[in-house]
Amino acid sequence: MTRNERDESRRPQKRALRRPGQHLARFPGRSNDPETHALTARQAARLESLSALPKADLVGKTLPDLRERLGKLGNLKELLFRRLCGRVVKRDAEGNELPVPFATVTVYDTDINLIAWSPAGQPHSWFYPFGVTREVLAQVTTDECGRFCVWLPRFDIDHYLRWRLERRCYLEWLRVPVIEDVLFERDPIPDPIGPVSKLGLHVRELDGAALRRAEHRLDPVRSARLRDVASRRGVGSLRAELDDELRRPAFDRLPPPLDARAKAILDPKMRAKLAARAGVSPRKLVDFDAKRVFGPFLRCEWVAVPEWTTIVDIPDLSFEVTQDVNGDGQQTPIYTEGLFDVRWNAGDLGEVVLVAEPTAIAGPSCDLPELGPCGDPAILYAGNYPLQVPGNPSETHDAGSGYAKLPNRPDADGIPGGAAVEPGETPFVGSFYLVGCAEREGATHYRVHREVNGTQGYLQGAYGPLSRVVGGVLQTRTITPVDGHWYPIVGRDEGWTPVGILAPVPDQAGVSTQGFELEFGALAGGTVTPIPNSKTGSINLRFDATKPTITVHSLHWRHPGGGWNALDPDDCAVVPRQGTQAVQLRVSFSVSANHLRNYWASASGCGPQATISQITQGAGDIPAAAVDSAAHWHTSPSDNALSRTLYYQIDAGADAGCYHVAIAAASRSFRPTYLPSNWRGHDPQHLWRQRVLRIAVQ
Repeated sequence: MTRNERDESRRPQKRALRRPGQHLARFPGRSNDPETHALTARQAARLESLSALPKADLVGKTLPDLRERLGKLGNLKELLFRRLCGRVVKRDAEGNELPVPFATVTVYDTDINLIAWSPAGQPHSWFYPFGVTREVLAQVTTDECGRFCVWLPRFDIDHYLRWRLERRCYLEWLRVPVIEDVLFERDPIPDPIGPVSKLGLHVRELDGAALRRAEHRLDPVRSARLRDVASRRGVGSLRAELDDELRRPAFDRLPPPLDARAKAILDPKMRAKLAARAGVSPRKLVDFDAKRVFGPFLRCEWVAVPEWTTIVDIPDLSFEVTQDVNGDGQQTPIYTEGLFDVRWNAGDLGEVVLVAEPTAIAGPSCDLPELGPCGDPAILYAGNYPLQVPGNPSETHDAGSGYAKLPNRPDADGIPGGAAVEPGETPFVGSFYLVGCAEREGATHYRVHREVNGTQGYLQGAYGPLSRVVGGVLQTRTITPVDGHWYPIVGRDEGWTPVGILAPVPDQAGVSTQGFELEFGALAGGTVTPIPNSKTGSINLRFDATKPTITVHSLHWRHPGGGWNALDPDDCAVVPRQGTQAVQLRVSFSVSANHLRNYWASASGCGPQATISQITQGAGDIPAAAVDSAAHWHTSPSDNALSRTLYYQIDAGADAGCYHVAIAAASRSFRPTYLPSNWRGHDPQHLWRQRVLRIAVQ
C-alpha cells in the first residue's frame, strides 16, 4: 500500500502523550481541534458565569473570536481547554483488554435524570435513567492501540465537578466504584478542590492486607491483576501503573437484587405510583425502561439514603463508539451504554476505559516492541523481552541456556532490597508472541522450528487480526499458517498493524528448554518449498511454569518459660491460653522451587489489640534470628531451597481470637509480555504460593 492510499483521516495531527514504557502509535488517532470548536448554548451559559460577556455574544464563537473579546489572557487554548484521554478495549475470555483500533469516539455533553434504588441493608445503589438530553461536544478516532484524546472546555469540566461538590454526597455516589473504593476506607469529607486542581489519589500501597482484601472483595481476574502490579512495586517504579489499576472499575455491570416490592413498583402498570414515589410527573417517565439499569454503585456512607431517590439534571459526559466492523465503510455502534464513565474526583481525570461489545474488532496486542525497518532475518524478542541473536553479544538473554539475564536477579546477601548480582538465570512463563524480522528476498513464507527437550516440531498458531484503513475502510487480516506451519510474509510496507509478530508461543506446563529458529520458503504451484540454507541460528528459551513448594513440619505453642505443646498446622489450631498471659509460637517449615526468587513470612491478628510479632533477639532457649530469617532473596541461581524455624510472641493482654502466620514464596519465572521502563530493575512475581496457618487463641 502506498502512502497516498492510506486514509487521510489516519494522518497524524500530533503525537499523543504517553507514559514511560508505553509505545508510540504508528497511526495516531485524529483528535479534535480546540481552535475550531464553536461554543454551544450550554457552554456559553457556563462561560457567561465566569466572564463579563453575555451568553448571546458567546454562542457559536470559536477561540479566535474569544481572543478578540477576552483580550490578552495568555494561551487561551490551555486556559479554556483541557485534554481527556482514554482507551477503547474489548475483553477476551480470560479478561484481557485488547485494543480496538481505528474506531470513532463521539463525546456528548449530557443532562440526565436518575431514579436511584438503594435497598435497605445493602452498601450499593442502582440507577435507572430517564429524560436524557445530549449534544455533541467532539468526535475523535482511536489509534491502532485503541487510544484517543479529546480537548474539552475547562468550564464544562468545572461545571460537572462543581455541580457534584455543591451537593452533599454526590461526588462519591455519582461515579463508578473503582478498586480503590472497595479496598481502602473512604474519606467522608473530600479534600477541597478547584476547577483545575488535581484530585490525585491518596498514596495507597498494595500490601499483604490489601491483597487479601482483594481476594475476598474482587473477582479472580481483578485480584490477579492487582497482585501482578504489586509484584512490580520496586524503588523508582512508576506510580502511574498502580494508580491506573486502582482506578479500574471494581465490578462488572450487574442486575439489581430486586425484592418483590421493588419489582411491583417497577411494573409498567405502576408507572404513576413510581412517579409519585420519585416526585416527578408521570409524563417525565414516558421513556422510562426498567430494563435499562446501571450498577452497582457505592451508596453514601455518612448520609442516610432513602430506598428510592430522584436525582434530576445531572451534567455529565457520555460516549458513543462506532467502528467499521464488516469492512463496508459504514460505522456500527460498539459502545452506547455508559453512565459516569469519567471519574470526576480523580485529579487529572484519569484514563477513561470504554469496554466495547463483542462485535468490535480488536487487535492482538499493542504491548509489542517498536521495530524499525526490517534488517537481517532474526527472532529478536520474546514478547517485549529482547533476545540474544546467535553470534552477537547480549546483556539481556543467553541463547544457549535460554535464561533471561535481567529480571529477578540474585541478591548479594539474601536480604531483599540489597545489591543485585548479574547475570540472573530467569525462566519464561506464559504465552507470548515471538517478534522479529521475517522478510527475505525471494521468500513468500516462513516457518518457526520448535524443539522441545529434543523433540522437533513447528509453531502452528494463527494470530491477528492485523488492521489498517484504506480509503476510509477498515481492513483486517488474520494470519493463518499454510500447510499447518508456513506463515505468509507480511511486509512492513503494506501498512498492517501491529508489525513484527512471527508466531504465538502457547502457554507451557512444567519445566523445559525450547529452541526456535526461522526458515524461509517460496510458494510455487500451490506448494511452499523450503529455501536452501535459509535457516537462522537457533535461540533457546527456558520455561518454568511450576510454583514453589511450602512444607510446614511442625507448629508449637507455650507460655514463656514453659514447655512446648504441639498443634496441628493443617487444622484450625486452638491455644488454650491461661488467662491473658503471653503466648509464644514456634513454626518449622521448608521452602523449595525449581527457580526460587524469594520467600517471606508474616504474622497478624484480628482486632486492634491482637498483636503478634516475630522474636528476633535471642533469649533462653530461643536463638537470635538471622537478618533474612523472615524474608530471603535468592543469592545465586542454585539457591532454590531453605528451611526455617521462626518464633512469634502474642503479648500478654492481647485479644483472644484468630491469629495468622503466613508463609509465601515466589518463583523467578516471568512473563515477557510486560513493558517496563527498565528490564534491569524489573522483579516480577508471576508464580507464587502461600500457606496460612490459622491459630485460635482463647
